[in-house]
Amino acid sequence: MRWARVALTLLLVGGLAACRLSGEPVTYEVTGVKNGGRELVAVYVESSRADRSGWWNVDHDGRIEGMAERVFLIRPVPADCAVQVCYRVSPGLLRVESGGDDTGWTTAWEITGADYDQLAAGYPALGDRAEHLSSRSIVVREVTGGHVVFVANGRDGLLYRSVNGVWHRLGIPRGGEGWYFEEPSRLASEPPPADPSWIVAVLVAAVLGVAGVLMMAVRRMRRASDVRLTVGTAVGGGLLSYGACLVPGAGMFPSAMYAMMLIAMIVTVGLLVVLLGVGRGAPLRR
Repeated sequence: MRWARVALTLLLVGGLAACRLSGEPVTYEVTGVKNGGRELVAVYVESSRADRSGWWNVDHDGRIEGMAERVFLIRPVPADCAVQVCYRVSPGLLRVESGGDDTGWTTAWEITGADYDQLAAGYPALGDRAEHLSSRSIVVREVTGGHVVFVANGRDGLLYRSVNGVWHRLGIPRGGEGWYFEEPSRLASEPPPADPSWIVAVLVAAVLGVAGVLMMAVRRMRRASDVRLTVGTAVGGGLLSYGACLVPGAGMFPSAMYAMMLIAMIVTVGLLVVLLGVGRGAPLRR
């Protein structure tokens, strides 16, 4: 049937858009932090593509202020101090220690065990864990009410200790359509995010199925071909909507935004197929 072929073609186009493959990944890692002057810290992001590497300015609240105008050449700083406390990184590990040589060192923050293994598995083309997934440089800044800490954690991005003592994995500073942090991978110990994929798929399938039934009722025609077209459009639209929910984000735009756009396109195409295909043509003779 002509409309069945049209439905299949349009839904396949939507599927290819939802499930597009990416090429060789471009990797980023935070390899250095330094005092940026005033109330800023300079953060160096190194990329597998040299033209995408560069310094970023981050304020004492952990917010990106833009790219640094100058290029700094520095060596990693493994330790830094506030007035009353010092911090240091542990080479080859995702770990920050606090204290001092006289008082002793204690672990202030770390990622180990299953959490570390999952992170290593989640970052593509990681290479040597001890080099690319470790705390490598640190800066401590005095602020009103205490101090803040910035740590270069390689592929896991920028680690930030706020003035109230809470550690935050901010991720990789990125830019393009605005400035944003590319979120780090989820830890094994963290609860998985809610997955609405199947709920969305069922809702889309229900909408398209109800639309087909309504068209058959309005046009007073219920042929086997109309039923097949309605069921096929509903099932295909639901499955493609499920795939759209799995599309990753890009840049400053989250995955939910792309999913909504793709799902809107899938629903629109499905409704057009139902509207133009169901109940059209001459009724079957009895």
